[in-house]
Amino acid sequence: MDLYQYYQEIFDSSNITMNESLKKADELAKVHAFVDDLLTWYDVLKPREEAVILTYAAGELQLSTLSLVAGLYRQSFTSLRLALELSLSTIFFSTNELDFREWRNGERDIYWQQLVCTDSNTQGIFSSRWAKGFFPELIDFVKEYNKIAKDVYRDLSEFVHGNAYTWEVNKAHIVFNDALFKKWLNNFFNLSQVISFALCLRFMKSLDSQKLHRLESHLLESLGHIEEIRRILGGSV
Repeated sequence: MDLYQYYQEIFDSSNITMNESLKKADELAKVHAFVDDLLTWYDVLKPREEAVILTYAAGELQLSTLSLVAGLYRQSFTSLRLALELSLSTIFFSTNELDFREWRNGERDIYWQQLVCTDSNTQGIFSSRWAKGFFPELIDFVKEYNKIAKDVYRDLSEFVHGNAYTWEVNKAHIVFNDALFKKWLNNFFNLSQVISFALCLRFMKSLDSQKLHRLESHLLESLGHIEEIRRILGGSV
């Protein structure tokens, strides 16, 4: 096997795929804007030790987008799921300092079932108890966003676990796939909504006006349909 030729052919295929992907620059720009939003959240929260995880999530989202543009779809879905896990774990760790320190020391993992509410766990970051403690006015929304989070995670996990149908739509060839591109974008949109809501639910009421101003444009765009959030930002209700 001529290794140079082998990898050159892969590079050429990926380059063609990238050119096709970049025709969707407007959609990709929204992803990069959300990366900036995550880093802004980190900046306003960074006195908190666990906030640094948001920078890891932002980096993983960038890696996911790079894989998407290059036509490495399975890898892009895998990284997108990790970006979701990291973002929500930041919020979970904000009230579980021991868990955070153990995770930071490599002594524990992130457990998805602890982050969201399930039949066996009613104390996740989208629970009624959580809302009552941090942002009671959003209690009517937590069930909806908990469901979206679980649906996105389940969809992304299909590719992480290599379930049978994912091999049918993503054979071992690098070629632009519009259906998978749109599937990734749809999952990203829902993921960004979930992360933004979860951050607001946990931290918004503890931020001063200067920090809220830095987040205002991002939050009005992503969550402006929620009256309770608009009210805190000083917008029309």
